[in-house]
Amino acid sequence: MKIMAGTESGNGKGREGKKPGGHRIRIGGRERTLLGGILLGMLSFVLLYGVRILDVTYEDWLLTGGDLSQHYLGWCFFRDSDWAFPVGLMDRIAYPNQVSIIFTDSIPLFAVLFKLFRGWLPETFQYFGIWGLICFGLQGGLGALLLRRFVKSDGYAVVGSLFFVLAPIEIYRMYMHTALGAQWLLLAAFLIGLEGGRLSALRKALLCALLGGLCGSIHLYFIPMCGIILGAFLLQDMIFRRKFRAPFLAGTAYCAAAVAAVIMLGGLSHDHQLDAGGLGQFSFNLNGLFNPQGWSKILPDLPLYGDGAGEGLAYPGTGILAALLISAFLLLFRKESREAVKIRIQGKKWPAFVLIAAASIAVSVSHRLALGDRVIWEIPYPDRLVSLWGMFRSCGRFIWPVVYLLILAALVLLWHALKGCGRYVPAAVLVLLAGVQIADSMPQLKERHDRFSAQAVYVSPLQDEIWEELSEKKHLVFVSDLINNQGLLYGLSEYALEQDMTINSFYFAHSAIQSEIRDSLARSLEEADRDTVYLYKEEEEGLCTDERMEYRKADGLIIGTVKEDAHDAEQTQIFS
Repeated sequence: MKIMAGTESGNGKGREGKKPGGHRIRIGGRERTLLGGILLGMLSFVLLYGVRILDVTYEDWLLTGGDLSQHYLGWCFFRDSDWAFPVGLMDRIAYPNQVSIIFTDSIPLFAVLFKLFRGWLPETFQYFGIWGLICFGLQGGLGALLLRRFVKSDGYAVVGSLFFVLAPIEIYRMYMHTALGAQWLLLAAFLIGLEGGRLSALRKALLCALLGGLCGSIHLYFIPMCGIILGAFLLQDMIFRRKFRAPFLAGTAYCAAAVAAVIMLGGLSHDHQLDAGGLGQFSFNLNGLFNPQGWSKILPDLPLYGDGAGEGLAYPGTGILAALLISAFLLLFRKESREAVKIRIQGKKWPAFVLIAAASIAVSVSHRLALGDRVIWEIPYPDRLVSLWGMFRSCGRFIWPVVYLLILAALVLLWHALKGCGRYVPAAVLVLLAGVQIADSMPQLKERHDRFSAQAVYVSPLQDEIWEELSEKKHLVFVSDLINNQGLLYGLSEYALEQDMTINSFYFAHSAIQSEIRDSLARSLEEADRDTVYLYKEEEEGLCTDERMEYRKADGLIIGTVKEDAHDAEQTQIFS
């Protein structure tokens, strides 16, 4: 079978090839660009992280602590829990309460999908390596399509997609807050907005609904971020094109699908501490677009305000900043470059881009505008608004649409500024800048390559022989708060999974169901059960005063179990 690939430049028709049966197969420029970006993104993933983590039975790399362990163990408890409605609820990780898979950041979409096939999956199964590969592929493919909409060159668009794939904000999130590696959702929102004028009202609404459902089933932060992007384009259609029905249907479809996904996953099934505090500590710093925060060997790090200022990382990469400088120089001294850029921006979607940038910056800086290590202005927003804002206290993440706009602008300006300099000059300059960006961020890239490509070996913190004796119990109850000792928390959780036990508490996002957990703990201590193991920190020995229990020390913990005679005496008292 012979397939000819064509380009859509000019008349928009691709070349055609014929199968022996006479059927024609057409691969146009858009499809070729998409495929090239996907392959480049996946290749970048393999070169950066290696192939070891793609083994679905390899779990040790996910048990070495940090957020990765939270994500993986959340999936394991969800897999072992009975199906419930809503489908995202699980009952083994906060027993006897139910909690949504959303609040372990375990990529709910994949968790539900693979739970459907849990009977056929191997006993040990992780999907986080596959998730990363898919994210990098989609980041490259959609980035290439986005760039190609402004630059009619398949090769340039594919090479340029590398800057979306290797954006520091993408690599920083992957395998830290793993679900937030799905930044291709932002690129998809840009594409839907840009292509909206060419779509029927129904198709546009369906695409917006699909995007909303994906945002709601991957990570809640993407709902408002993609909402800002789509909302700007829909508002522009209403104002400048006098269209109301199609934008209204598209916006409604997006919101309805996002809310429906959250409801189906159990995100609204219990109370949460909506404002966990910290708004203003995890925000975008006004020096953020030029502050590498460890992502450059050339540029120095600039001071930051707040303990969690890393949430506002917005450095687009040294190659992108260099592209902007080169473009500015050419536009200043070369008339042909100015004319090319002027023609390109006329009649385009720039009002939507301005609105996206303004809204994203306004949300990301929070109510405290920080420049360097100082707050220069605390905006007197109403307390109620600040409290609601606290639901998304890591508001520095809202700068991401601006970062991707900056990457897109730099690549498009470079292309048009170099027009007339030679057919292959733009692509050659782009390859050179990609090399600069990779070389400049090499310490960060190498650290991830060394960490994830090497064989990890998990060693449980539970080494005492007593754990074998306790393996017939059914429940672990953390009387002491172990959230700040996550190594021990995750070790106990992994032990509970191996022994088919439940746990009563875990590290949840947004302080989910904390009041229910406290109430259940009080009841469990009041109604001490022989099938339960009660765990205390060694330094909280003063809490171990229940005469019904015997206490033993092991691995930095005090282990309480109900005495056999105490339980028999209690049963006798009940029936007498």
